[in-house]
Amino acid sequence: MEGQLCANLEISVEKRQGASPPSFIALLKVYRELLVSRIRNTQCLIDNLIENDYFSAEDAEIVVQFPTQADKVRKILDLVQSKGEEVSEYFICVLQKVADAYYELQPWLDEIGYEPSENICSKPVVNTDPVSRYCQKLRYELGRDSKFVMSYGQREEMLLEEIYSNSIMELVGFTNESLGKVYQLEALFDDTVGLINEDGETIYVFGDAGIGKSILLQKIQSLWARKELDIGAKFFFCFRCRMFSCFKEDEAICLKDLLFKYNCYPDQDPTEVFHYILQFPHTVLFTFDGFDEIYSNFDLSTMPEMCSPSEAVHPLVLLVSLLRGKLLKGSKKILTARTGTEIQRNIIRKKVLLRGFSSNNLKDYTAMFFKDEGQRALVLNQLEANPNLCSLCTVPLFCWIIFKCYEHFHSMFDSHELPDCSVTLTDVFLLMIEVHLNRSLKTSLLKNTTRSQAEVFRSRKETLLALGKMAYKGMENSFFIFQQEEVSSVNISEGDLQLGFLRTVKGYSGCDDQFTYEFLHLTLQCFFTALFLVIEEKVSAKELLRFFNECSSTETVQPTCLRIPWLKKQLEGEDPFRNNEHFHFTNLFLCGLLSRSKQKLFRHLVLPAVIKRKRKILITYFGESMKSHLKGLTRSSLPNYNQIQVQPNFVWMLRCLYETQNEKVGKLAAKRMHANYIKLTYCNAYSADCSAISFVVHHFQKRLALDLDNNNINDYGVKQLLPCFSKLAVIRLSVNQVTDHGVRILYEELSKYQIVSFLGLYNNQITDVGAKYVAKLIEECSSLEYVKIGANKITSEGGKCLAQAIQKSKTMFEIGMWGNQVGDEGAKAFAEALRNHPRLTNVSLAFNGITTEGGKSIAEAMQHNNSVKIFWPSLQYLFVSRL
Repeated sequence: MEGQLCANLEISVEKRQGASPPSFIALLKVYRELLVSRIRNTQCLIDNLIENDYFSAEDAEIVVQFPTQADKVRKILDLVQSKGEEVSEYFICVLQKVADAYYELQPWLDEIGYEPSENICSKPVVNTDPVSRYCQKLRYELGRDSKFVMSYGQREEMLLEEIYSNSIMELVGFTNESLGKVYQLEALFDDTVGLINEDGETIYVFGDAGIGKSILLQKIQSLWARKELDIGAKFFFCFRCRMFSCFKEDEAICLKDLLFKYNCYPDQDPTEVFHYILQFPHTVLFTFDGFDEIYSNFDLSTMPEMCSPSEAVHPLVLLVSLLRGKLLKGSKKILTARTGTEIQRNIIRKKVLLRGFSSNNLKDYTAMFFKDEGQRALVLNQLEANPNLCSLCTVPLFCWIIFKCYEHFHSMFDSHELPDCSVTLTDVFLLMIEVHLNRSLKTSLLKNTTRSQAEVFRSRKETLLALGKMAYKGMENSFFIFQQEEVSSVNISEGDLQLGFLRTVKGYSGCDDQFTYEFLHLTLQCFFTALFLVIEEKVSAKELLRFFNECSSTETVQPTCLRIPWLKKQLEGEDPFRNNEHFHFTNLFLCGLLSRSKQKLFRHLVLPAVIKRKRKILITYFGESMKSHLKGLTRSSLPNYNQIQVQPNFVWMLRCLYETQNEKVGKLAAKRMHANYIKLTYCNAYSADCSAISFVVHHFQKRLALDLDNNNINDYGVKQLLPCFSKLAVIRLSVNQVTDHGVRILYEELSKYQIVSFLGLYNNQITDVGAKYVAKLIEECSSLEYVKIGANKITSEGGKCLAQAIQKSKTMFEIGMWGNQVGDEGAKAFAEALRNHPRLTNVSLAFNGITTEGGKSIAEAMQHNNSVKIFWPSLQYLFVSRL
């Protein structure tokens, strides 16, 4: 019908060409039925017609009196047509310019080819459409909410722009293989990179606690609010998943209420706004932060799949339906969770792994945090001198804590150096607690009052105990949100709340009339839980070890769990959301707080006999569980090596060992491994974990192999391994963000001991500078036989150095250079190295930009070589050349 009407209009227009312009009155008459059926918003038309004196107040009143939207449109058309051509054209102009409101008429406007006249172009058109108004309101509110990051006690706010710093974001596949880095946030939504499932709709961002998942979403929110994130999203709805645990089992809401009531409510015509969202779901962006933090006794398996946007159901059903694409299919979604939370592949579009700060990221963050150049230089120098502390700073949360503590003590005492000894995560959190408590102390106007850490803790023992009790109660059930009555029940006062350990959060469900609280960060709740277990004298041995059992049990002990069919299939009764990281952190802090070095701190908080008893229980349990754990690991026999393959849980065991700072326990762990080849691949180990690895490995008496491939070690981690290098005959650090600086450390240390036979550095960030250090190591270390340095950034310059070093070496057996850019110049240098080499057997120069010219040089050299058995992939060049 619409096409026929257009054809009729064209005939009538053609007849009048040359005489006068087409009649807009006639146009409105011809398309009257179409306009009545597709104009849903009359207010914007009336507002603009009044603004330009085309309508009077009386005209508007006449229109408003009609009961239905269709009747209102008919009356507007009657009035507009009665006022002549100019008003009729202006009416069409409003439909064209306010595209948000009249999106259903845009194809029609394109079809009739309407272009406003010069006179009408001079008339203003104001967008008073409810959808546009709502988008503006949404941007304003989200911009306001994302502008600041809350700090201590919510009395101090930091601008997001002054605290957010880029970190390493890596696109990965389903098995976490690297697909490249993310340098711009827009790339998260770019399907040309990192797409692993075109049918999925969710960008899954994961990483360890404190790695920066929440602040990344806040940054995305801020950019969208400022229109600096061009991804085609008109609407942005953000949810914190832990808040879904606040909904009661019998609560039911519809999708419209979930979007508007718990985000931003439209000031005008919510029904029209919601209708637009349903019509154009691809214009909606959702963020769901902390998916692993949902804990509920609501059983989703009893509910059918939800597809109706108007049906009222439990909010968790809505959440699941949105993620599955059953509701608002085509909308964009970002879901965050801690490492280890596995989600079925069919909902994932992309996977993004957050790895924390690189060395350059850390320098940028330091420069952002410390504005004073002198202070900044002092901090960087101290970090450089303490690789242990530097490694902790690669985790953004821990870095922020350390810097805030430094800033506080510097302001109090004018000069305060960072610790120059081994620093554990427990030390960092104790320092943060001290800073919080110190801020509440009354000090002299003339001088600062200096009190020891033990005195500060003793003065607020009841506060620490109350906070610890609440943290423990929440941790028992994996609850991270606390209602006002829960806070009051443990006697937390208003003054305690002002210390800043807790912050208020927006309440969901029926809790809007009272405050809802959470700890500043999940790890802080873990710390207070451990603190409670230490200073509460009545804690039994079973309670003390409870969270160790939570981590080691294969079956969930939680009676309440949220079962969601689309998550990976779980054991019967197991919680699919179950992520033990908060239990692991609690255990780690418990080990640190019960370490011998902390006894002096706690002797004023709890009886020494109680500490001694708890310490004995912990050490005994540790010894037995470690023995059991090591027995269950996969073992294999290799030439000259007995290999042990560990799992990610082993890293947590090492972390706990390190927190104890108990050399006897560390030595026992090394002894019970019964292996000299430790394979720690794909264990999500960070640079700070290298302190824990060194803590155990340096107890080995004989040479050993250490395989750390596919982790996140980086240069700081390499430096943390210094105590190990005198024992390492095999060191594998492939896919670990290692740069030239890390290679320099390896050269300096490995050349000292002359025992390394295998060096694996594949797929790092090594340039020609690093290649020269490897070349020097090949020259100076006669024990070195295998070097894997492919997939780096080595050009002909670095290639020549390596080739010359190999030519001089009489022991090199294998060189892997795959995926660099040595080119023909590098190939010629390798040709000289191959010529008459007595031992080199395996050579890989594939994907190095080598042309036939370089291939001919290698082919000619191979005629004088009898040792090479495998040369990949240049056999084609050899064949062509010899023909």
